[in-house]
Amino acid sequence: MQTLGEFGNVDGRSLDELAPRERVLRTASDLFYRLSINSVGIDRIIAESGVAKMTFYKHFPSKAALIATYLRDTRAIWFKMLRTATEKPDLSTVERVLAIFDAIDEPLQARTFRGCSFARGLAEFGPEANTPEVQATIAEYFKELHEFVASLIEPLALGDPKRAVIQILSLIQGSFVMAQSIPDQEIVRANREAARLLLENDLAALSKRKLEDGRLATS
Repeated sequence: MQTLGEFGNVDGRSLDELAPRERVLRTASDLFYRLSINSVGIDRIIAESGVAKMTFYKHFPSKAALIATYLRDTRAIWFKMLRTATEKPDLSTVERVLAIFDAIDEPLQARTFRGCSFARGLAEFGPEANTPEVQATIAEYFKELHEFVASLIEPLALGDPKRAVIQILSLIQGSFVMAQSIPDQEIVRANREAARLLLENDLAALSKRKLEDGRLATS
């Protein structure tokens, strides 16, 4: 399975086989993820990608434009991975939510794992940063992730779906943080089990309320 740190190399081709734009983007994606966005300058990206400075600016008029493109590409591949995992046939509604954890388990154990690109982006491009395109791209990712989880939880018809979404999102992001800081293969699995218990307990409580309401209605 492809790791989260390998998003820039989705087709397996070497750098020399790529067109100039893709060479720049592949190089930047690798450097941004391995190091940090703010610590990598344009000159280094140009040098390591092997393109001329004029070619670089032809495709990316600014570093901010390159960063936003990198984040959008990462986001697209990330959600493709999640949808592939959660749309497998014969999964129950609860299992579709838990499939998120199944999808991220192996990538988060990879040696190349350096955390969530978007959480790291929040730290590097806070409210004071003058990079509206980058900040909007990061915000769009978290909005889409929230909506994605909410769409999986909605069919459960829980009593408090908003709370359940926040809980599941916290377990997902917690997995990223813990996996980045502690080398333990059980991190994602433990959070998957916590998610399962949360959802099953909510469903059990909902079923109990419905049963009690039914008894009251017939008494």
